[in-house]
Amino acid sequence: MWTRHCWDEARRVMNIHEEIAVTAFELFEARCCVHGGDLDDWLNAERIVLGHHAGQEMEEPEEEEGASQMDPVEPIKAPYDETEEPMNEEMS
Repeated sequence: MWTRHCWDEARRVMNIHEEIAVTAFELFEARCCVHGGDLDDWLNAERIVLGHHAGQEMEEPEEEEGASQMDPVEPIKAPYDETEEPMNEEMS
């Protein structure tokens, strides 16, 4: 039987999933809507959203004066230029 806690947890997970989907789409748009990077967009969106939520749940230490924030992680790049035409290989 589902308790109120179970329903609240399910609702929270669904909200996080939707937030990840929206963030992934925003990353897709930021890449000029070039197809082929959906998995990278989703994984980067998970990292962003889950990192944001983890930061809310943990008590953040007070920042020392003059301390710098960590630079954001660059998105994963494809090992090839997506604008290049695929190589034609003739079959013998």
